[in-house]
Amino acid sequence: MFKFFDFNFNKAFNSYDTLDGVKCQTTPKTMSQLEAAVEAVKAVGLNQIHEVKKEWFSSEEQYNMFCRRLNVLNQNLI
Repeated sequence: MFKFFDFNFNKAFNSYDTLDGVKCQTTPKTMSQLEAAVEAVKAVGLNQIHEVKKEWFSSEEQYNMFCRRLNVLNQNLI
């Protein structure tokens, strides 16, 4: 089990255009930011209570990448 710090994975992903992001700096073993996010979701779940609106993003690319990453996290809830 990993201890996850108060870290906004989606904000960290903003600078990167790949699904995995870059190496996560907050975990004791080497993994990508997406792998760390998946581990966190498996451990604590994903409490999405409202729709994420497209207008909250500064570009279509950011919104699309967010949706791709959210889809991966939702798939790991099962």
